[in-house]
Amino acid sequence: MEYVRLGNTGLKISKVILGCMTFGSSSWQGSPWVLDEEDGLKLLKAAYD
Repeated sequence: MEYVRLGNTGLKISKVILGCMTFGSSSWQGSPWVLDEEDGLKLLKAAYD
């Protein structure tokens, strides 16, 4: 895993990240683009592999 500094924050983060904003429930604020738990877990497992 490669790490880089995040701007001037001093935080060290991995170069490859997976944003999870779309994970949850499509009933949240009527957002049809949100993945349900089953699909979210599939994506997380694929990213981990």
